[in-house]
Amino acid sequence: MARVRLALVLAVALAAAGTLGVRGAQSDDAQQPPVFRGGTETVGIFATVLDRDGELVLNLHRDDFTVEDDGRPQTITTFGNGVQPITAALLVDTSASMTLNLELAQMAAEQFVIRMLPTDRARVGSFSDRIDLSPTFTSDRDALLQSLRTGLHIGNPTKLWDAVAETMTALEPLGGRRIILLFTDGMDTISTAREADILARARAEDVMIYVVQFRSTPLANLAEVPLAPSASEVFRGDPRFRNPPPTEALRQLARQTGGGHFLLSEHDDVNATFTAVMNELHHQYALGFVPERFDNKLHALTVTVDRPGVTVRARRSYLARHADATP
Repeated sequence: MARVRLALVLAVALAAAGTLGVRGAQSDDAQQPPVFRGGTETVGIFATVLDRDGELVLNLHRDDFTVEDDGRPQTITTFGNGVQPITAALLVDTSASMTLNLELAQMAAEQFVIRMLPTDRARVGSFSDRIDLSPTFTSDRDALLQSLRTGLHIGNPTKLWDAVAETMTALEPLGGRRIILLFTDGMDTISTAREADILARARAEDVMIYVVQFRSTPLANLAEVPLAPSASEVFRGDPRFRNPPPTEALRQLARQTGGGHFLLSEHDDVNATFTAVMNELHHQYALGFVPERFDNKLHALTVTVDRPGVTVRARRSYLARHADATP
């Protein structure tokens, strides 16, 4: 417990130092980023800008950005690059195929929690044959760490897409950036929700999804792991379990919502990965514009930066629904 508290103190100190450093590099027209809320007429976009080395670019101005709505350039009415709180739901895959990766997934989720700022809020969940979410969004890191260490239900089949759908429902009433951080090998065996529906809903509801993906347990190794008979029936006879599952659906989910996709193994530096993730989330550019029309349709978004060699990650669509319209 003493080590955990020391890690928390160090993480807060480092986060504060990083915040001061970023503020010193802000552009002249920088301001505290706005909080975009549902029911407003401004379309909010959170953009991550990376250079050729994958490092964050933090000194851009409003005029460096171009936002296009269905190919038509828009006037950026809101701009900011200060530190803004985040609201995140951490979903850990605790199904049988994650058996050999579960400890690593828990460690990765803990690293996220330790790096939270005091104004951040999170909720912890797990999914396998059932979906569990901690009671409320909280800034209490000790409570979140306790949920990760003792509150995860271990099961056999996997409700991956159902878990994402249920978590989006939990995030629905909240304002600001709403983020799902998914720790999974990508397998799904018993969801009723479909991946295409999840993608459509995430795009329409402006939920940002980050995926930390692990290689599923090889069949040869699974034979050495004690499993209930139901797990043997579900997984040992399933050809999808013999190889890593396709990652394109998860990559597409992250790409379309402006999130990120990371592949993680026991040989990777988990600390470095989540330092980068939290720096990214806390130092995104906030852009806003007022749509030309509200037609209740999904519009394509394109965000570019007038600087060579940079990559922009941002949501790629929005639902043009008027603030007074019924959802």
